[in-house]
Amino acid sequence: MRTRAAIISEGSARHEYDAYQTPRWVIEALLDKIGPLVHGKTVLEPCAGEGEIVRALQDRGAVVTAYDIQSGTDFLTMDCAGMHWDWCITNPPYRYAQEFIEKALSVADEVVMLLRLGFLAGQKRKDWWRANRPKVVYVLSKRPSFTGRGTDSADYAWVLWRPRRHDTSCTLLEWM
Repeated sequence: MRTRAAIISEGSARHEYDAYQTPRWVIEALLDKIGPLVHGKTVLEPCAGEGEIVRALQDRGAVVTAYDIQSGTDFLTMDCAGMHWDWCITNPPYRYAQEFIEKALSVADEVVMLLRLGFLAGQKRKDWWRANRPKVVYVLSKRPSFTGRGTDSADYAWVLWRPRRHDTSCTLLEWM
C-alpha cells in the first residue's frame, strides 16, 4: 500500500507533497478580515511548509502550533485526541483538502482553508457541502502565483467555518 506522501509526490509536474507556498499578500488579505479575531488565540497550521502563514499569524499576535508532512508530522494521521485550538488556518494540499477540513473541524472552533473555487462544485461533494456549510467564502479577486512563474488557471478563496456555533444561516460571499 502506498502512503499518502508517496501518492502526493508522484508526477514531475507537481511539487513534492503538493507543497505550494502561499504568497504573503494572500495571507494578509485574509488577516485584514480576521486579524483582530486571532490576536492572543491559539492557531493550528497543519500544512506549515516554509512558515509564511505561521509568521503572518505571529505578526498578528496569534499563538501558533505548526506541523508539516515534510518535517515529519502528517496531520491527517496524527492522534489529536484531547487537542484543541481556537483556529485552524492553512492552505491544504488540493488532493486532500476535504480530509484536512474534516479533521480541522474536529479540533478547532474556527477553520479557514485556502481552496480553489472549483472545490465548491461537483456532484461528489454536494451533500458534504450541505452538511458542512461554511460561514464565509472570501473570494480572491486576483489569482495568486504559487510558483513564482505566473498564476495557474484557477481562482481561489479563503473559506471560513465556525463548527461550534451551529449556525445554519446562509453562507456569506465576500470579495477580497
